[in-house]
Amino acid sequence: MKSLELKWGLIVGGTYLIWLYVSYWFGMHTSGLAMMQIMGLISLGITFVVFLLGLREVRLATPEITWTEGVKSGATIAGIAALFAILTQVGYFIFVHPEFPDFMTEEMRQYFAAQQLKEEDLDAAIEAAKETFSMKAYMVKAGAGMFIVGVIFSAIIMALPRRLAK
Repeated sequence: MKSLELKWGLIVGGTYLIWLYVSYWFGMHTSGLAMMQIMGLISLGITFVVFLLGLREVRLATPEITWTEGVKSGATIAGIAALFAILTQVGYFIFVHPEFPDFMTEEMRQYFAAQQLKEEDLDAAIEAAKETFSMKAYMVKAGAGMFIVGVIFSAIIMALPRRLAK
């Protein structure tokens, strides 16, 4: 593994950590379900920009890099960032917002109750919400999501004309 990939994997992972915690401290995690979707989109934008900067540096360091080699470098960066994202979620659930699963389950209960679901359907939806918003589920989503998004972003970025990477 090249040092640039390690460096940018840690930068992408660190950016994820900073965004997650800053967005929590700004109250975005307790502002309802719609805000969670907005936060997800902002997070994708930030991740794309950081991958762009990282792969730009990789391209500048290795001008003869091919698309495939660039995507491999991006996948390495994404793998490191994914491990970092998993650890970030553990810290978030244990130290920063341990009540998050209960909060989100209650948000879902209110949403489905407003939809006037039958009691047995409401109970099933609440059980699904408990599973969806658990630490384990978020660790899987953060790790897999970061890796998949990183590889996709790498493929897109490496397909851009070289002049955009300078």
